[in-house]
Amino acid sequence: MSALFFAVLSEAKPWLELLQAKPLSPSGKFRIFQNESHYIIISGTGKLSMALAVSEFAHTLSKVERNQMKIWNLGIAGANQIAFSLGDHFWIHKVTDAATGKDFYPDRIINSQFKNETNLKTFDRPITKEKKIDRFFTLTEHELDGVNLVDMEGSGFFAAASLYFPLENIAIAKVVSDHLEGKFCQSNDVEMMMAKIAKPLYEEWISPLPWNLGDNIESDDWPKVENFIKDIRLTETMKHDLKKSIRFFRLRNPNSLLPFPEDTLKENLKSKTDLKHFFDEWRKTLHV
Repeated sequence: MSALFFAVLSEAKPWLELLQAKPLSPSGKFRIFQNESHYIIISGTGKLSMALAVSEFAHTLSKVERNQMKIWNLGIAGANQIAFSLGDHFWIHKVTDAATGKDFYPDRIINSQFKNETNLKTFDRPITKEKKIDRFFTLTEHELDGVNLVDMEGSGFFAAASLYFPLENIAIAKVVSDHLEGKFCQSNDVEMMMAKIAKPLYEEWISPLPWNLGDNIESDDWPKVENFIKDIRLTETMKHDLKKSIRFFRLRNPNSLLPFPEDTLKENLKSKTDLKHFFDEWRKTLHV
């Protein structure tokens, strides 16, 4: 089972042709296409539309189906790096939401023939490095320092998908469409760029998930974590985020010992600020 989310039809068209998917009727507020157990969903532009599309689709599935579902977001992105060529494909290993500053860490795809990885920053408006371009938000080189790709959907996709699907089932990939010149891409150009990577990537997308780590985490790792945190007042949201980080670590390090903070650090937790710092630092060790 697999689901692929796009923002616009021009991104999805080569995939619809490969899958020979037919539209579901009625498909709710978003355009959903299906062929057997594979789905393509077109959300519309923007992180909110993408998050709502993921949520609506997830609610059509049972928990068992969601656990078996490979769920990807694929689309175009503007490049801040001139070394990135138009049409280049990148897996995304870090997404930053520009509005909130929150970081997300999609799983790395190890066995793909596409090897390039980079970071992505999601904005609420189209971005340009040029000045005073209508309908674009201008950012300087300094403001874009450390940012390699920009889009308008990535953070919304990952934030919503991680609520419903196992972290190891989720991936984001982007194709370079421009270098932030302040021009909207033509539909035909987008279709051509997506078509070049669609055929080789298609087989990877429809292939079954090669792992199922849920049982091992629940039976081995999580009991140890629960024992460690029993005297710490973690919120349910913190516990949820911690378990996702553990899944990330275990996928990358199947035979390694799970890293824990020093016991003495727990004794110095005097405030909510101390707890948040302790929690964030622990999660960082799980994402190395």
